Amino acid sequence: MTAPLIFIEEMKVETIIGVSDWERALPQILLVDLEMALPQITSTTSDLVGDTIDYAMVAERIKSITSSHTFKLLEPLAHLIIETLEKEFKSPWLKLKISKPHILPQVKALGVIFEKGSRP
Repeated sequence: MTAPLIFIEEMKVETIIGVSDWERALPQILLVDLEMALPQITSTTSDLVGDTIDYAMVAERIKSITSSHTFKLLEPLAHLIIETLEKEFKSPWLKLKISKPHILPQVKALGVIFEKGSRP
């Protein structure tokens, strides 16, 4: 049996980010998508939140990082988030996508995707 994944899709967070002064003048909305492998298989049978990863705690941690840090680029923000989540939640595999919606004309969104660890 492969390890189960949890996911968060299109989480809206607000942060100061961007290279241009006009981008940094006001907080921007970013969209965060995340997939995380559970650190232990017992979460599929135990029905105890302590045997899994608490989605709300993950979402709160992402929000905390984005509200307390400012970056010019998405890359260091994504790196900080994925490193923090890996360390704090002990996930063996993570995939993080951060999108800046409607930042360029005729582009729905742009952003970065980071993947870390070995997918079970």
